[in-house]
Amino acid sequence: MDSFNDNNRGAGKMEGRAGQPMSERAASRGLFIGRWLGIEFYLDYSWFLIAAIVTYQLAKEVFPIVHPGHATFVYVIMGAAAAMLFFLSIILHELGHSVVSQRCGIPVSRITLLFIGGLAEIAREPDDAKSELKIALGGPLVSVILIAVFATLAWFCSLTGLRAAHAVCQWLAGTNLVLVIFNMIPGYPLDGGRVLRALLWARSGRLRQSTYITSRIGIGFGWLLMAFGTWALLVWHQWNAVVLFLIALFLKSAAESGYAAAIQRELLAGVRVRDVMTPQPTAISATLPLNLAVDDFFLSNHHVAFPVCDSDGDFRGLLRLEFLRDLPREKWPYTTAADLVAEKGGAALQIESDETAARAMRRLLAPDQGRLAVVEKGKLVGMITRHDILHVIEIHSELEG
Repeated sequence: MDSFNDNNRGAGKMEGRAGQPMSERAASRGLFIGRWLGIEFYLDYSWFLIAAIVTYQLAKEVFPIVHPGHATFVYVIMGAAAAMLFFLSIILHELGHSVVSQRCGIPVSRITLLFIGGLAEIAREPDDAKSELKIALGGPLVSVILIAVFATLAWFCSLTGLRAAHAVCQWLAGTNLVLVIFNMIPGYPLDGGRVLRALLWARSGRLRQSTYITSRIGIGFGWLLMAFGTWALLVWHQWNAVVLFLIALFLKSAAESGYAAAIQRELLAGVRVRDVMTPQPTAISATLPLNLAVDDFFLSNHHVAFPVCDSDGDFRGLLRLEFLRDLPREKWPYTTAADLVAEKGGAALQIESDETAARAMRRLLAPDQGRLAVVEKGKLVGMITRHDILHVIEIHSELEG
């Protein structure tokens, strides 16, 4: 299956914790396999299990039927090759979403292969229906191209007598076709549901209503998958039907959380950062050595981040606790707060006071951005956190009843 997650978008659809060393962070996300186009690629450890299962089923139950008369090791090679190319297809599908997302100005942090498919993680929701439609169609378009490529390769292998390669390419073309059909079911969070949501959003201008309709379809489809999985398990004794339950649970959960996010976005409409922020935060002097900053601020106030400002109030950056962890303690007395935030890019952790709270929430949900400094014309005026905005959402929800 496939979906494209908002801040967290998955062919089937899910960030390391701040302050961890790179090796530990990578381990918490899975096995790091590379970076391309600024996107990190990971294999979730559950992937190895499903890859082994897919290889086994292809080598034991599929290829011996469609291509009989060969030794077991030949079918194992065919199964492994087909499985690897299948998962490569999923990565390319997610990459299709990701490239379009980046062209729409929405960063993508990484793509992870899970046991139920692929997951591309974007920083925030699209701002308009047009961008949503483009991103939703990016993945299926890649899959359609892959169908054509594998079908062409299967035809060529058939002409040249490469029967084993023909069987592998034919299976890959058919499997990608099934995935496209499945993903275009018009239920959120599947690609088809996102396409329908974009069309309804463009027509009505109401994201919340559009998400409600498509999420109900997604939830209904999830229940249908559960019913079919139960039938397959009890009547046909197909134990792999358990995968249908996992997919169904994922669809139902993602559909519900997607609608909740749409409600939050609507509730925050018209609310500005200045209305939500904590004003006049405690700030660290730009010239203060880090050892004194730790003693006078971090250990005394028990916060994990403080704004750093010049004597005239100009914001220099947000000093985060993990920045200090990355610097040897013997260097603290000789490094100022301004030096460290400049080195770590802490100046980017800011937002203008007249920005919308909805946009602030999208940024705060991005990896390693749990709090932001609020500025006006470069001057520090406040701080804003996820909790601040969630508190406003809670109040609005209670008042709406």
